[in-house]
Amino acid sequence: MHENKNKSKEKIIKALAIAGLIGNIIKENATISGAVGGCQAEIGSACSMAAAAHASLYNADFDQIEYAAEIAMEHHLGLTCDPILGYVQIPCIERNAVAAIRAINASGISYFLSGTRKISFDMIVETMYKTGLDMHPKYKETAEAGMAYFYHRNKKVEI
Repeated sequence: MHENKNKSKEKIIKALAIAGLIGNIIKENATISGAVGGCQAEIGSACSMAAAAHASLYNADFDQIEYAAEIAMEHHLGLTCDPILGYVQIPCIERNAVAAIRAINASGISYFLSGTRKISFDMIVETMYKTGLDMHPKYKETAEAGMAYFYHRNKKVEI
């Protein structure tokens, strides 16, 4: 953003601080652990952090920044964690790349819809946490379900 979009180093530092604050709020009030909350806790949290940082870089107000973080998390609810052979190559790397695009989109949506929102960031963090606690353990970093299960069953992909 500094080199390609001419964002000042000060703006970038502020955006990173906001991202850290969002991550800390999630960590303190819920979880950022895939083992506890599924992939929604890891990638959803990272997406929320990135969305808030991106919104900050484009001069969003605090309500829009919070809304960007909420939208980003909301659209990761229920995401299972099912790494093939326990490695992060599949599907984690791809999921993070997709989440980066979602973060940018969440930032843009927050700009246009912040006056109409019904769900707060705090509410979505609590929802994510309770969803993660309700999720069956085999969908949380165990490689026993989802894509990991079908990989083991079919053994068509080599890592």
